[in-house]
Amino acid sequence: MAEKTLRKSDLVKHWLLGYSSETCYNYERLQALGNANAIQPIIKRLYNKDQYAEEISKYLVFFNTEPSFMGTVIHGITAAMEEKRANGEKISAEDINSVRLALMGPLAGIGDVVSQSIVYPVLAGICIQLALAGNFFGPILFEVGYKAIMLILGFSMYMLGYRKGRDAILEFLQGGILNRLIEVFSIIGLMVVGNMAVSRVAVKIPLEWIFTNELGQVTFNFQTGVLDALLPGLLPLAITIGVWGLLKKRVKPLTIVLILFVAGMALSLLGLLAAV
Repeated sequence: MAEKTLRKSDLVKHWLLGYSSETCYNYERLQALGNANAIQPIIKRLYNKDQYAEEISKYLVFFNTEPSFMGTVIHGITAAMEEKRANGEKISAEDINSVRLALMGPLAGIGDVVSQSIVYPVLAGICIQLALAGNFFGPILFEVGYKAIMLILGFSMYMLGYRKGRDAILEFLQGGILNRLIEVFSIIGLMVVGNMAVSRVAVKIPLEWIFTNELGQVTFNFQTGVLDALLPGLLPLAITIGVWGLLKKRVKPLTIVLILFVAGMALSLLGLLAAV
């Protein structure tokens, strides 16, 4: 019997359909139906028509991971295992689902960090600055850039899973390489957030005192004479850390917004706070 081989087009279709993994998303099996739909090009290439239903049905089990950036590696591993299974290797349906279920948790955590805590805030921080400066390219860059990073990284991880297989991926995870990369990008993200805190939290303390002596009048401004002289950006930093502290104490975001609004209005009326 001739060896059954997946074509590049089959892999690309499987990868692209994986982005619809949350189609028919439900709280019983989460991404199961979407993944069953995505695996169709692989099943059709490797099995006979009378085997389609049985082979696809094994994907109707509970499954949930990050589907776009890093979780695609699981689909690549799945395709490789299906190819080996169709060619007679002793790989059962239970083996395939065991690998998928074992990897979905770690890849969900890593994928969410990469997409939501690194790529999104860093790219958004850069593009927001462009937009606020009146550059119409800002929102366009964000939309195009985010999708490009997602597709490039998603396809690369899919092919990594397909070519290297489950053992190499497990070694990759256990080696700590991804954790080190996440740490580096997290530092970059914090730098961007820190810059946004200084530039976007535009407040100052407008207290001034006028002293008169034989040389004339001397004006002393608390903001420029003390805060900016000791540590520029101290007030925006203090407000940012205060909001972060409230979030850590699980204060609701809406409550924090109300606190900032009321405190800002009160301090402004008292002459203790002003916009830059």
